[in-house]
Amino acid sequence: MSPQPIDVNILFSIVLTMLVGFSVCLVGYILSVVITPRKHYRMKKERFEAGNPPKGKARGWFMMQYYAYLIVFLTLEPILIYLFLLLMEIHTLFQETSILFIILILMLIPPLIFGLDSARRVKLWLVKN
Repeated sequence: MSPQPIDVNILFSIVLTMLVGFSVCLVGYILSVVITPRKHYRMKKERFEAGNPPKGKARGWFMMQYYAYLIVFLTLEPILIYLFLLLMEIHTLFQETSILFIILILMLIPPLIFGLDSARRVKLWLVKN
């Protein structure tokens, strides 16, 4: 069997996509170098409340209740991605893809339950003074 010739349009689109991505990154880097101040200012290291300089004593530390929501998000996102991949391949390999998807869902259900349960228990995240 002889190797199939490479389509020039496909090669051109791949190279063009890489050049556009590299150019966007380069422009962003150049803009960040041009815009940012050269010196380190004391105000840069201070804490801010909603973008304003601090006044008075701080109320308290940030509650880590959102950690549980992060776990939920990091569990649901792969499920949606795998579901999308399943829908792309279900017409050719129905049984194999379905079994793989069910196994993946069963693996991701425990972290999802843990994240939802942790998010409900607010006492875990309260700051004790």
